[in-house]
Amino acid sequence: MRVKTKRKISEGICFAIFTIPALVFVLFASDIPFVMNLYYSVFKWNGISKDMTFVGFDNFKKILTNDPLFIKSALFTLKYSVFYVIIVNIISLAVALKLAKQKKKNSLGRAFYYVPYLISLTAISLIWKFIFGPGFEALFDITGWQFFNWSWVGTPKLAFYVVVIMTVWQNIGFYMVTYIAGIIAVPVDVLEAARIDGASKWMVTKKITFPLIMPSISICLFTSLTFSFKLFDVIMVFTKGGPANSTISVAYNIYKEAFTNSSYGLATAKSLIFFIAVLAVTVIQMRVTKSREVEA
Repeated sequence: MRVKTKRKISEGICFAIFTIPALVFVLFASDIPFVMNLYYSVFKWNGISKDMTFVGFDNFKKILTNDPLFIKSALFTLKYSVFYVIIVNIISLAVALKLAKQKKKNSLGRAFYYVPYLISLTAISLIWKFIFGPGFEALFDITGWQFFNWSWVGTPKLAFYVVVIMTVWQNIGFYMVTYIAGIIAVPVDVLEAARIDGASKWMVTKKITFPLIMPSISICLFTSLTFSFKLFDVIMVFTKGGPANSTISVAYNIYKEAFTNSSYGLATAKSLIFFIAVLAVTVIQMRVTKSREVEA
């Protein structure tokens, strides 16, 4: 009994050594700031002074009824999320299906698609800003094509598509790797049995591969959704929310409210509304995709 007791004590000590630091980190990095966020959201405060005026739910009422810029940023974020999630997952899955086979040229292809993901999105934004500025101007002088003379960042509709194209290009590699991992895990004997039964390549992909890689699809949909909702650095560096606030995301709107307008209480209230909306969408998405997962 003493030996078992000592063993349990030692196991408990080891468990505490490895878990307590992580719990403390999560507590101070996430939980406490979230509770403080709840507290500040019911105050009118500039984030610096000691004077804080309690306003109750007035911040939330103002956001939902008298803040057209927040509504505009929410619509932009929603539209961007739809375009980004659909386009990046379709392209990534198509590329993964093409490069899933173990061949040398496919390894080079994977590296080609994955390298942009390793580069900072801020650096990517600066590169693309140069491409759509001096780069396109030089190409227009050489070719005379009006395509290069369009105001890509100065026109609201074009600026939206530029943001979508840039972020999709940068992130294809990440989702591609996740899809490839799922495709490789599909049992080969199941695929061979389907081919022997006379199933076409498309039918094998549709009826066997897609259902069996639903866990990978769930992960990619979840990560792409969270990325699109949190869009900030591209807007911060590339468009600054312009032109005419047409590309301002919710995250950038919250940032501007807190650090430009010095309305910290209002910004925290916006972040809470945003948190609830993102939580609701991701929970629904995970439930829908989880219900479609099957086992081989």
